[in-house]
Amino acid sequence: MTTRSHPALAELRQLGLITAQERDEAMDELDILALPDEDDIDMPQLAAGAGLAQTLAWLLRTDLLPQDAFLPRVRDLPRQHGGAALLERQQLAAAALKLVNGQAIDTLYDEDLIDQWQRDAAHASLPSDRLLASPIAALCDMLRQGTLSAPQFEALRLRANRRGAELARIIVDGAARQAHQERPAHARPGTWAMATLLVLAAAFAARAIVSRQASVPAAVPVAGQGVERRDLQQRAAQAVEGARLPAAGPDLSITVVQDDATPPAHQ
Repeated sequence: MTTRSHPALAELRQLGLITAQERDEAMDELDILALPDEDDIDMPQLAAGAGLAQTLAWLLRTDLLPQDAFLPRVRDLPRQHGGAALLERQQLAAAALKLVNGQAIDTLYDEDLIDQWQRDAAHASLPSDRLLASPIAALCDMLRQGTLSAPQFEALRLRANRRGAELARIIVDGAARQAHQERPAHARPGTWAMATLLVLAAAFAARAIVSRQASVPAAVPVAGQGVERRDLQQRAAQAVEGARLPAAGPDLSITVVQDDATPPAHQ
């Protein structure tokens, strides 16, 4: 069979799931793979009798069909089709995505990063509306869904770094970096916790000043009262604002002025 007569590619084009250019580029790639001296090309093969879902998955896996072009195309299907025609295309797209995502999960199992139970659980909850473009994305998806807990991830990370293959270490390190980037800012230590401590410290300091001033007779003026209290509020506000900024180092010093003390000169 010549690649120019591959029936699945032609039918995918008729269904509107791939463009004419994507079909032609895929057939050019198949022609290259069919050459006798190109056996060492690091490109997945497409079986001659591959069905529509398998062929669509191959296009996605090889990036001959970019996901940033395919996924919007699938979301736009209800505008162009309805009834059985729409259902056929949606089911075909979902099946192809599950095939690609399932292979990413299988890679985690082959690299001894997850056990059989975790692999089966991940397969049972494979997304059918988005693409896990790599084993790194698959591992992060397992963390988000709870199929893999945080302690389990740390355990496999230690195991991979100690005796895992190079690919296993790359996958785990990449997943750790991506998971850290996805953590919300309020969950990262040293940010709002530090701001909260600063505000509480400022509040207690202000309360101490007010208590001492209340014990002073009304006829006796308190030196520097208004100056120091405004300064304290400004410092607390600056500390909170500084804690919101990455790598900010808020000034933790808080000055409490006793009665009749001269306000300190600020730098």
